Amino acid sequence: MQNFNTNQTRHFFVAGADKTGSTIANNLDIQVKQAATGEFYFIYKNADGLLTRSDSIDPKKVVSLKKTASADMARPLMMHTLLVDTSAVTLSALVGKTVDCIITFMGIHDYDAANSMSVVATVTGDATNTANATAFHKALAIAIAKALPPEVGGYPLLKVFSNGSEVTRDTAEGSVTGSASGVVLVEAVGKYVRGKLSGEPVPFSVAFRYSPNNWEQDIVWGTDTVAKSNISGNLVYPANYILADLEQFAFGERADYFRGYDYPNNYDITWAIDLSKTYDVLSIEYYWSGNAENIQKSPRMLQIAGAVTAGSGSGAGTGAVDSLYSTVAGYCGITEGSGASSGSGQA
Repeated sequence: MQNFNTNQTRHFFVAGADKTGSTIANNLDIQVKQAATGEFYFIYKNADGLLTRSDSIDPKKVVSLKKTASADMARPLMMHTLLVDTSAVTLSALVGKTVDCIITFMGIHDYDAANSMSVVATVTGDATNTANATAFHKALAIAIAKALPPEVGGYPLLKVFSNGSEVTRDTAEGSVTGSASGVVLVEAVGKYVRGKLSGEPVPFSVAFRYSPNNWEQDIVWGTDTVAKSNISGNLVYPANYILADLEQFAFGERADYFRGYDYPNNYDITWAIDLSKTYDVLSIEYYWSGNAENIQKSPRMLQIAGAVTAGSGSGAGTGAVDSLYSTVAGYCGITEGSGASSGSGQA
């Protein structure tokens, strides 16, 4: 599961439609209202069909108002492009020799980078794979795919691409084509189970080792260029996974029995985040303070995820978050794009 944090209070709503100025009818409908005193609050019909109400929020006590697009929450998958360095080694001199490509996965079971695992892919040079860089890269792609541990449930630690096509341990070697542009390794999204397995990609590093003789120093025979992936279908770790885990976390912050503490008498939550949809997030950071000895500022966080609607023209990519943001910004005297709307609120 993702790591989140709470500074005293953090609530999370998943909005289907903004019904401000109209009537709440369906589950996940939400509306924002303003009291005569100037404070505003949200009325929300949750996934169980129960009407709920947020805190009353004093616009003067709003510290940050921020809307975050789904695309900004998605984590880019990193791509490593491996090339044989012909300035360091002569391909024809590798016949009968072995070169190693060492891939080290960091934080393989948790978020501690020291919890690592390395795999070694070895290429033994012959007349075929040392003929040119393209042939060598083909042999390297096959070696890496076969060196990786078997996939668990169809979820590899990384994906190997050669000449634009994915290579796995089951790919017939005769169908693999090399490329002078190298071998591409891309972080892979793992298995996702809400609140249990985050599916986050495992970062990795690449090293190269070749020793012409036992008494000579190892030669770094390749180069590794790291960038954001441009491989279609392997671009990002979805933000929806993050928000689904945040929904689970935020429920648990309300009471332990939402986390199954009192099983089998725990409360089974009706989840609102739909993993097939795209969500933007409205984050409102504010504080409560009272009079006399209660003047200390008690920080609060309210976040609303709103499904982005499909459409065309001016209606494309809009949803509940856009309209709610405009209404709340008006209450707070914030002009969008003025810079006052930015803050530390985040999904």
